[in-house]
Amino acid sequence: MRTRRISTALAAGALAAGLFTGGIASAHTSPSAFRAQAVAAGLTAKEATALQNGVDAILARDGGKQTAANEIRYADGRLLLPLPGEKYARELGMSGDAPAAAHTCTPGALCGYSGTQYTGAEREWFSCTFHKKPSDWTSGGSWYNNQTPGRVGNWYDANKRWLGSTPPAPYGTKYGQWRGVGYVKPC
Repeated sequence: MRTRRISTALAAGALAAGLFTGGIASAHTSPSAFRAQAVAAGLTAKEATALQNGVDAILARDGGKQTAANEIRYADGRLLLPLPGEKYARELGMSGDAPAAAHTCTPGALCGYSGTQYTGAEREWFSCTFHKKPSDWTSGGSWYNNQTPGRVGNWYDANKRWLGSTPPAPYGTKYGQWRGVGYVKPC
């Protein structure tokens, strides 16, 4: 029931506030508008503020551009944060908790998750270049290679020395290790 209420509240709140065009926040959306979006989606004011504080910390540390209450976009992909009280990252307006141990990686992407079993924050990488992994991912985690079938992803240390490759796509692991990884290259 909470899922339906969140979806309905989000749609109504976003339309009423005029915050979005084509499902992505406008270029001039402020952090307070994102907190309002989160509240319209069913979060309490305290949860919305905590979520925004987390987004602000990531933006200060790793850069990017906030495009939704729980989404940061980069030139090479995006980072989705789980909503307070949820284990899995998801777009606002989508159904509640994902099924246990199911990845949500966009087709064509190499995805990393801050937690094991595809839980926690989800980072998607698309372009075939070096990408820094989120700086606060220092242990544990998981990943899913959802690129073109047969393509591998590569892990590198902080000095861009190759550490290893994923098996050919599609393939994932529910128990990975971010310790020692500095960069990801999805090809």
